[in-house]
Amino acid sequence: MVPANGVLDQVENLVDRFELVNLRPQIVACRELLQRRNGIDVAVFGRFKAGKSSFLNHLTGRDALPIGVVPLTAVITRLRYGETDRAAVQFLNGTTQNIPLDQIGRYVGENENPENRKQVASVEVELPELKPLAPLQFVDTPGLGSAFVHNTEVALNWLPNVGAALVAVSADAPLSERDLELLTALRPHTPKIVLLLTKADLLTDPQRVEVRDFVAAQLRQKWNGELPVFFYSIKPELAGMKSALLTELLLPLLRGREEAGGTILRHKLASLRDQILNYLRVALAAATQAESARQALRKRLDEERLQFGLFREELQVMAREWSAKALEQSLQRLQPVQRALQAKVTGELQSQFLQWHLRLPQLVRAWREWLQSFLVREMTGVSHSQRSMFCDPAQKAGAHLARTVQAFHDRLAGHVRAALGVSLPPREFNLDVREPSTPPVDVAFAFDVAFTSLSWFIPLTVFHHPIQRVLLRKARYEVEKNLSRLAADWRKRVALVIEELRRQTDEAAWNELETLARMVAQTAPNAPRLREQIAELEKLAVA
Repeated sequence: MVPANGVLDQVENLVDRFELVNLRPQIVACRELLQRRNGIDVAVFGRFKAGKSSFLNHLTGRDALPIGVVPLTAVITRLRYGETDRAAVQFLNGTTQNIPLDQIGRYVGENENPENRKQVASVEVELPELKPLAPLQFVDTPGLGSAFVHNTEVALNWLPNVGAALVAVSADAPLSERDLELLTALRPHTPKIVLLLTKADLLTDPQRVEVRDFVAAQLRQKWNGELPVFFYSIKPELAGMKSALLTELLLPLLRGREEAGGTILRHKLASLRDQILNYLRVALAAATQAESARQALRKRLDEERLQFGLFREELQVMAREWSAKALEQSLQRLQPVQRALQAKVTGELQSQFLQWHLRLPQLVRAWREWLQSFLVREMTGVSHSQRSMFCDPAQKAGAHLARTVQAFHDRLAGHVRAALGVSLPPREFNLDVREPSTPPVDVAFAFDVAFTSLSWFIPLTVFHHPIQRVLLRKARYEVEKNLSRLAADWRKRVALVIEELRRQTDEAAWNELETLARMVAQTAPNAPRLREQIAELEKLAVA
């Protein structure tokens, strides 16, 4: 049995020697876990509105984390025990600022920190109420789509840092494809994964049994295994669910935290070891095969390099298509919203006309001010309520591009198998699908200049009803125009996300190609050392 730090040194040397850049975030995560094996991070993952923050507030017994209809920015929030209330914001430049607990939302809320413009790395919160669970730490992660990776180098690599993982899924919509993708992404990083079915009060007892059976069947079909499943509700009448989570999961994890920390670290190191072994076996096969086999594989990889420009162009075409679909899809899906808002503006404006007894110039001014207020309020509401629809093209593009890079890896694996007889296992590529921030609502419209100029000379008593019809028609048009503007603003932001996903896909594919090329470059003189390294890794056990 080799001490964990010795194992980590050994695998890190191999990662550096063979430039396995995609494995370096896992090295960093193992180093951090090794330094604090007693303090396990219990990270809560899940889709937006899955109830993660509500769960953590209920667990601590107080509303420490902001909750609302607007998603959090890509900021990790960590909660732990402290003798007194304390909240500290850690910025990307390395500075720290203590803040009142009730100001956390200013740094993690989308409204007050859009796109993380305040450059927050994380928020650390200490609460006396967490003393019974100390030294466990709880991590509130941004919702899926805001992603569990963030807009900083440290946060982009945060997923490998997970200790135990609670995956929050709304009990009334269990295990979507995205939930299963998250579980798949977590498996290489921790053996401690638990499904937390939140909002369990929405189901009856028979329905909970049905949901539990459905979840178990889904997991067996996906991985031929099961995960611990806990229902949870913040309703007082279902307090037994919190007690069950504490007694069956968190308190045992607390009591056995040193052993659990060791298990998690060994799991991470074993995952690292297996990934390195895959590459070393390719390198050994290349070093011991006939030159003709190496040449054949090198030729295949060279062809992939030459054709990578076409692969890159395909990615660009896909990105453009998804970006174009974003606006087309939004406008189509907003048609019922537009009709409802046009009916609403008509009804409310007719009521306003009954209250306005003004000359025409004042009437036009009052109409403009009222319509401005109406449009800002309603467009803001649409932007929030339709957020998932606006962001849907980015989510679909992320899934499509992830499958594309996986297919690229599979093609490379086919070349390796044909030339060297070595099988590369499938790889999971998880892209950072970070939702864009909500665009500001900017209402702009213009009234006919000639009409406005002549309004002083138009007798309102004579043209009262025709003028009202003109203003109503204009108001309905402004609803349509500003909905289109809002959709266009969302499209611009979604297009930036899709372009970033395209860049990530390009980089992941190229890194995979270059890594395999380095493995294939190994020759006969390297074979003895490669055999030694493989043998050492295969028998490696972590103390």
